[in-house]
Amino acid sequence: MGNRAAEAFTGAPLAPEDCPRALAALIRQGRTQLHLRLPALDALCGDGAVIKALRELALSSERVRIRLLYDDHNRATARGHPLVPLARRLPSRLALRLSHREDRDPGLCFAVADQSWLMECAGWPRPENARLFDDRRPLAVRRAASFNDQWQRGLQDPELRELHL
Repeated sequence: MGNRAAEAFTGAPLAPEDCPRALAALIRQGRTQLHLRLPALDALCGDGAVIKALRELALSSERVRIRLLYDDHNRATARGHPLVPLARRLPSRLALRLSHREDRDPGLCFAVADQSWLMECAGWPRPENARLFDDRRPLAVRRAASFNDQWQRGLQDPELRELHL
């Protein structure tokens, strides 16, 4: 289903309600590396299909690295978020970081799988021109490099730490 599902979303503008399914389709295309840059831990990355795809990717290989960088954790800490327990269960494969104060941009939202699949969703939750691209290697590589720079400056989020008694 993965490739066909991704092809259904590829190229055409995405309606906001289609973004979680398109993101899940992109995740299913990944084999070893996924970068998600989000304004918040919210409905886009908390959708059931997205969580299922993330879990499947994380468990598919010891080499998989999923990194999620976000600006705001308020909704996740107030209501809980399904990504948090998943990241706690699979810390060597799924990592969450809070972006550095200088890197925060509420309009920045994208995903890169294996430096070739790219989903742009700028302006989420009301994206202006959300799209999924299947082979945008030069742009995906630039996005991944930008993500890596921001990841290095990112912080472990003290609000999402688990307290063991």
